[in-house]
Amino acid sequence: MSRYGALCAGLVFISLSLFGYAYWIQSKAWLGQVLLNRAWQGAQQTQAMVKPWPWADSWPVAQLHVPRLDETLIVLEGVSGEAMAFGPGRVSELSRSAGAGVFAVGGHRDSHLAFAQHLKAGDLLRLSTVDQAMASYHVTKTFVADASGQSLFIDPHQHALVLITCFPFNATQTGGSQRFVVVAEAVSVGA
Repeated sequence: MSRYGALCAGLVFISLSLFGYAYWIQSKAWLGQVLLNRAWQGAQQTQAMVKPWPWADSWPVAQLHVPRLDETLIVLEGVSGEAMAFGPGRVSELSRSAGAGVFAVGGHRDSHLAFAQHLKAGDLLRLSTVDQAMASYHVTKTFVADASGQSLFIDPHQHALVLITCFPFNATQTGGSQRFVVVAEAVSVGA
């Protein structure tokens, strides 16, 4: 095989590998959402922990809907790396039910909570939890906090939905101490 032929074969191999990797990532994301939705439906029926796949370290605990932005997300239990790879996670130390206390959700700025940058005061958010509680919230404020030295003080006695993600949204590096916080207060609670 000539040097030119080997170079062409190498480029074809690299191209196919990159295409296959991109297809794999997209397929994994699609399948993950299918399994999360199936687990969410099972959890609603049984009001119990239903893992989306046997080795998952998390399970669906809520569904978040943002009508104006046409976003619907399954919220997973906890904010571990594996859980947040597939969806936003519930901050475990806070409320477990919609409309009861503070329900906080953390997620990645470049995927599941990327829409947070487009939220405005007054926007409607709806949250349904596994215990079949439902609540509607209106966004009251957004702010940027420094997580390394500033407390994200949220009154634990209020009925609010809090979304937390890294900031700035267009950062090219991961990490950092800035967080974008959305606070939405409950306007109606139902079962």
